[in-house]
Amino acid sequence: MFAFIASHLDAQDAAPQFADVAARAAAARDQGNLPQAIDLYNQAEQLKPDWAEGWFYLGMLQYSADSYQPAIEAFDRLLLLDPHAIPGMALRGLCEFETGAYDAALRDLDEAVAKGAANQPRNEQILRYHLAELLTRASRFQDAQTQYGFFATEGVSNPDPPSPDLLVGLGLAGMRTASLTQDVPPADRELYQSVGAAGFSLLAGQTQEADTAFRALFAQHPTTPGLHFFYGFLLFPHSPELAADQFKSEVALAPSNVEAHAMLAFTLMINGSYEEAAAEAELALAKAPDMELAQIALGRSLAETGNVARGTEILTQVLKTDPDNLEAHLGIAAIYSRTGRREDAYREHMLCLGLAK
Repeated sequence: MFAFIASHLDAQDAAPQFADVAARAAAARDQGNLPQAIDLYNQAEQLKPDWAEGWFYLGMLQYSADSYQPAIEAFDRLLLLDPHAIPGMALRGLCEFETGAYDAALRDLDEAVAKGAANQPRNEQILRYHLAELLTRASRFQDAQTQYGFFATEGVSNPDPPSPDLLVGLGLAGMRTASLTQDVPPADRELYQSVGAAGFSLLAGQTQEADTAFRALFAQHPTTPGLHFFYGFLLFPHSPELAADQFKSEVALAPSNVEAHAMLAFTLMINGSYEEAAAEAELALAKAPDMELAQIALGRSLAETGNVARGTEILTQVLKTDPDNLEAHLGIAAIYSRTGRREDAYREHMLCLGLAK
């Protein structure tokens, strides 16, 4: 009983003390006095450890002071109290990047950006850039290019051209090189930067400049793998025919490039060259039996060339592991239409319309 009374009295005494320390911490923060603000927020959290707002500001101030590990610890406390504090998760990811905890940084930044952390203009560039770097390091190259695409379409324009590091990063993602820009050997930076600049031009809609830049790269580096693949990948959404030519050049130069065989197969299938597509897909699947893109290209091409049973089997297998795959559903819908299963075809078409939204 006496212990309970003493605890209750201590809490009453701490309340006005906490309010005073918290107010002084906010004032120091507003004045830009980082050391004093950090000290006062630490004092306030000792008085009230469940003060989520205080942990956020403490972490943010320590991040601003380049004290990354203490900042991570503050954001850990914040996210225990409020798992939905997305700005804190984003800042923790940036701190983890600085400490070399790259896997943790990727988890935090990937989730934070997906949940809207990059919707604020002042935060978008730094979050997307670091996320793109981490995605490239993790071999998620297409996702990385999506992040870099933001800079080409919205984030960077004249008179503010892209930085050399951003171009190197895009070059790494485009050439499927799993590395951070800071780890690129000095002797290789010029190539990656040039590749990134060519890709950036195309992403920004400067098609003629991009074509000129890529063709110069092909002439300067005729035996370097990855260049034709990157150009083909960027061309594909706009011109599958031109993309197919680049993928053909890539597989001629690098026959072991499974992704290039799969992209060529899929592009040929889109272009209606089904027999060629099936052959390329078979080459890809011989080395990577679970490559979904090649499975779709093969399944749809077989169905178009008369082997409906095997085509259906392959596409159905894709849907078992990826039920929302639009391309596989389109293939199944085409098969149902061709074989007279009108109700099934209608159901698949309606499903495709929903998936395409």
